[in-house]
Amino acid sequence: MVELADRGVRLVLTAATPSDPGAMASVLTGLHARQHGVMGEPGGPGGPGEMGRPAQWDDALPAWLQDQGYHTAGVGQVGAIADQLHVARVTAGVEVADPTPDRCWYAAAARARGHASALSQQRRQLRRAGPIGPDRLMLEPEEDIDGFIAQLAVDALEDMPSDRPWALFVVFSGPGNDLPPPLGFDQLVESRGLSRGFCPVVLEGLDDLAQPDLPRAVLQRLQVHQVERLRADYLGRVSLIDHGLGRITDALEARSDADRTYTTLASDRGRMLGEQGLVGPRTFLAPSIEVPLIVAPPAGRSDLAPTQKFQDGIFGTVDVAPTVAALAGADVPTDRVGRSLLPIFNGDALAPGPAANLSEFGDRVLVETERHKAVFRVSDGACLTLFDMADDPDEGYNLAKTGPGRARSLALRGTLGAALLPLRCGRG
Repeated sequence: MVELADRGVRLVLTAATPSDPGAMASVLTGLHARQHGVMGEPGGPGGPGEMGRPAQWDDALPAWLQDQGYHTAGVGQVGAIADQLHVARVTAGVEVADPTPDRCWYAAAARARGHASALSQQRRQLRRAGPIGPDRLMLEPEEDIDGFIAQLAVDALEDMPSDRPWALFVVFSGPGNDLPPPLGFDQLVESRGLSRGFCPVVLEGLDDLAQPDLPRAVLQRLQVHQVERLRADYLGRVSLIDHGLGRITDALEARSDADRTYTTLASDRGRMLGEQGLVGPRTFLAPSIEVPLIVAPPAGRSDLAPTQKFQDGIFGTVDVAPTVAALAGADVPTDRVGRSLLPIFNGDALAPGPAANLSEFGDRVLVETERHKAVFRVSDGACLTLFDMADDPDEGYNLAKTGPGRARSLALRGTLGAALLPLRCGRG
């Protein structure tokens, strides 16, 4: 990842929704959650356990590339766009306890290797108890789901055509899948000392701050050593995926068209790992919604090196699909709120962006400016949280109920209205 960032442009984005599967829907469609409607609400369309499929999937990044003559393929968690790809090797999400081998390449491989029942038991335990005490299986890296996806990607690169442009979508399961890393990566990071920033959860005001994935009683009992282990596991999975990216990069560089192939690395959302006592993605705090975007030109092509490596500004995951489309010379539908960030490569001015970044899930919406973050409840317009990111970058002091905060929230409500205005497909 560092090598890709060094030779390309790296930016920090705001997730359009910090809950699955709406986060990935925004990445691939360039639409805000309010437009595509996949909000990831428990029990609702696109909720946990179901990769929701909005109608806009038929007009997403794979279709734009195919219109330009690209061969498209995908491996990993690409079930929602599988029927839009020429080739798809799909793996089911870890929330599916018993994926069927005919619909999940990973399940088929696990059955062939004889550890399908152990994987199923691990996933059931994860659904029952959450990430605090997961079953630890003695898996080799290639037997882990993300190691397996990396191998699928390496194999897919061998099958990519050499006589036409192509795009390969690789969607890993982690690092935020709450599974411990496999052998060789499970003890890669020393857990001791990884509790920095952890503090016990404060129940007062918690409903305004987040919709916790774990029961409050579990959060209240969260211990330092558990947070340290949780973070060590997460970093182990990051290292596993980084190793997989290295394998993919090596396979790419062995191709004859390597000097014409760009690599884009992005994430759909982040995750809380004990910050403010929270675990999971369903909050608008920075660890949950700030994600990277790296756009790297072919290795060794100094003529394609960016003139600018980084830029501050308001960027979102809705910008990912338009950026990749611009890279490929593909057209983007005019109703997409995202914009191409490629002008940054040449130090050129970007197209005018939104008045503020938006992020949404459930019954709450975030409006984020260069300085402030405010969360409003959709049903009654109440301001739940307000943070001044200049004076309080750790988001520890909620200004929403203070006098100055109430005045600032009124101004931000106007900013929110201006940002929502282009979203013509609201949920009503």
